[in-house]
Amino acid sequence: MRLFFAVIAALLAVFVVSAGLPATAARAASAPTGDGVTMTVEPASDGVLRPDDDLTLGVTVTNDGDADLAATTARVYLDREPFTTRSKLASWLDPDDVSGDDYLGRQLVEVDVPAVSAGSSVALDTVVVPADRLGLTGRAFGARALGARVLDASGSQVAQTRSSVVWYPADSFQPTRVAVAVPITTPESETGVLDASALAAYTSDGGVLRRELDAVAGTGATLGVDPMIVASIRLLGSEAPQSAVDWLTELQALPNDMFPLAYADADVAGLRQAGATTVPTVTSLDTLVDPDRFEDMPAPTDTPTGAPGQGTDDGSGTGVAGSDPSALPSDGATDQPTGEPSPDETPGDSVVLPTTAQLLDFPWTQRDVVWPRESSVVSADLTAFAGGSYTSTIVSSSNVDVDGDSTENAAVTIGDVPAVVSDDPLSDLVTQAAEATSLAEWQATMARLSATVATIAYERPSDARTLLTTLEREWPSTGQFLTRTLQAVDGLPWVSGATLTDALASTPSTATVVDSPESDARLDQLRDLVSADERVVDFSTALAEPQLVTESARLRTMALASHAWRDNVDGFPAEVASAVADATATSGLVAVVQGSPISILGDRSALPLYLENKTDSVATVMLNLTPSNSILSIERSPIEVTIQPQSQTRVSVPVQSVANGTVSVQLQLVSLSGVAIATPVDVPLSVQAGWETAITWIFGVAFAALFVGGLYRTFRKRRRARDEARSSGDGPSAGAAPSPDAAASPPVQESM
Repeated sequence: MRLFFAVIAALLAVFVVSAGLPATAARAASAPTGDGVTMTVEPASDGVLRPDDDLTLGVTVTNDGDADLAATTARVYLDREPFTTRSKLASWLDPDDVSGDDYLGRQLVEVDVPAVSAGSSVALDTVVVPADRLGLTGRAFGARALGARVLDASGSQVAQTRSSVVWYPADSFQPTRVAVAVPITTPESETGVLDASALAAYTSDGGVLRRELDAVAGTGATLGVDPMIVASIRLLGSEAPQSAVDWLTELQALPNDMFPLAYADADVAGLRQAGATTVPTVTSLDTLVDPDRFEDMPAPTDTPTGAPGQGTDDGSGTGVAGSDPSALPSDGATDQPTGEPSPDETPGDSVVLPTTAQLLDFPWTQRDVVWPRESSVVSADLTAFAGGSYTSTIVSSSNVDVDGDSTENAAVTIGDVPAVVSDDPLSDLVTQAAEATSLAEWQATMARLSATVATIAYERPSDARTLLTTLEREWPSTGQFLTRTLQAVDGLPWVSGATLTDALASTPSTATVVDSPESDARLDQLRDLVSADERVVDFSTALAEPQLVTESARLRTMALASHAWRDNVDGFPAEVASAVADATATSGLVAVVQGSPISILGDRSALPLYLENKTDSVATVMLNLTPSNSILSIERSPIEVTIQPQSQTRVSVPVQSVANGTVSVQLQLVSLSGVAIATPVDVPLSVQAGWETAITWIFGVAFAALFVGGLYRTFRKRRRARDEARSSGDGPSAGAAPSPDAAASPPVQESM
């Protein structure tokens, strides 16, 4: 009997082993370990579920592994409890790790997954879960966890994905106001002005500006527009490409809120961190105005008093435009014609050139708002912005610490400085949705976005908040879904559209800055740029028309500091080096002309110097002279010198020699405001203090010797004559003078 049971046990063991081997072998051959296998679940209707709505899902399985995935199954799960905070939702959507033991909710449905070859994807047929299986009837509004996993033949997890849906039973609550700021910018520029060819390319079909404008048309987005674009189109006058003129007309016709970015979308935070003492702005555009382009252009038109957006303009691009973008707006000043009118024309027929204010003028809804790049600000930046022309700063939420446990209004006060916070997680989702490359990717992102905003509303249902989101500067590169994203966000039942104006006007909370400076590598480049710009500004203080040099230099500084240059790691350093070299050359346009070595003879003399001015403006400088030692005294320093454009001027500096020897005199040019404008020049001198006196004595002694010698020769000649007369006898010699008696006797006359 015992033998019987032993045989039975042996047979059972053999059976189990033989039955198990094929199954194990099948799993090893046909089911990958999970490496490289992913799946996505895309809820329809932006992830919104209303009562009686079925849950419609798109499911895609991707196999990036080396082995084929055999036909298997996938399960979909739903957690019926809502997320109570954003942090819980974020932890669900982006967990640190996943495993087959994760709780994904209650299983809703299991679907078949066909075999997926290595390196390919399979989109399953649309998965529809009936409303009665969701189990949400009677439950409160809020976002729910939606999960799915792919299983192998043994039931082990191969891949997992997480998403969300929002149950919306039309509960009563305050909708969240969401504003979206979109940058309207161009690729990098070297000069700060776009030429006709660039504008034609950017505003034509498929061009970056055309795509940006088309994407925001019909949406409630707030537009941050680079004023360089507006100025560049207007500077071309009658030569502007028609596509650019049409683009500007369409832009101005949009009802959207708009505000100006820094000129050329310059990185003003980076420039300040690099040492700029003030927030850089455009100084002038006057030298770029070509009169030939404005002969047939209409004269500037005044904006009616009290019109929306009316204001003054200081040249920073914060003014008001007329109703016709092709006509330059008036800056409130009396327009002056260029040149004198000909006898055949009236003064009104002469060409009227636009001012810098007119070129930058536009009907901005908001002015004086600065928008640095996300996570690039330190606390000192906000103070500098507030001390300049900006009244508020857009800062990213990762750059500040806002008081409060839940999501607060966008408006904050940092110290005494007002700011508005861009919600980073929401901004990232908006950007991801806008840049989606497929409908499935867009739907998956929108489900996350709608769930995030719903959770914000769930946190404080009776307290409406106004939030700000922003798109990244690079968004137009691949984005295809911006219009759809903005319209979808505004269409969410728990969202109310808003603008930057609304965000600025919301009740502020208190915040502190979490310093996030620019990288050391970028600041090194920006420091060189700031130094070059300051060198030109310092030099310009000597000119009667400083804009002749500061205009192009400042435009170049703003252009190279643009955020568009960030990704050009090869071109940016080269452009900065070129700008530094040009600034150095500009600062030497007014200088001392160095000639041959100079010798100073005598106690008092005049040092001859020449100054040159290679600019097109009158230059006035103070010439400071400093000798290297005491053997030479400068009797007048500094000396004010005025030099005409494109000319040289001779300066005679009175000096006094104290002793013989050599001395080096340092010549420094300083503007009337006390700013050194050129590199000091050292002039070597040879001083011979006693030569003048010695030469005078030599000439005096020589003259005295000649005079005495002449008197001596005359005396000797007379004495010799008397001696010769005495030696010739008693009577007078033939040449002797007659005696007194002889002189008194009358002459004897002889008769014939």
